Amino acid sequence: MNDLATNEALWEALQTQCVTAVMTRYGVACDEGDRDGIAALFHPDATAVYDVDADLTGHQVIADWIIGATAHLAWQQHALRVMRVDLDGDRASVVSYLTSHQVATTTPDVALMMNSRYDTELELADGVWLIRSLRLVVGTIEHRPVQFGSLIAADQAEVAHV
Repeated sequence: MNDLATNEALWEALQTQCVTAVMTRYGVACDEGDRDGIAALFHPDATAVYDVDADLTGHQVIADWIIGATAHLAWQQHALRVMRVDLDGDRASVVSYLTSHQVATTTPDVALMMNSRYDTELELADGVWLIRSLRLVVGTIEHRPVQFGSLIAADQAEVAHV
């Protein structure tokens, strides 16, 4: 492998890791109810479609909707796995699979488990990858009986976000 090919391969590996980190931070920011953290991951003019629930434009609008849509939850966890990153200069197309668990404060003994797919476009702007468009498509939804473990103390079950 020549120096140019090596440098290109290293650049692609680094950018793939950076894009993957954006998606991982997105899942954690959603779980933690971090409005500012969510907004910071999106381009100011970003769009987001959350299955049949929302069609949004603007990073702050997206962050506000996520916080509002999850305000009723005692606990949630996004297990987000980036499956494919396709780089094209300062653009990236990403496919991620999501397994999400959510427990509402009104039903702390039942978890909603959702298997979904994110199709996401990111843009490299001033050296930072930002989500330009995000589309969540829900595959399956299940409701399962659950019991809180030590991650969530019983007396904290009504506190939104971990």
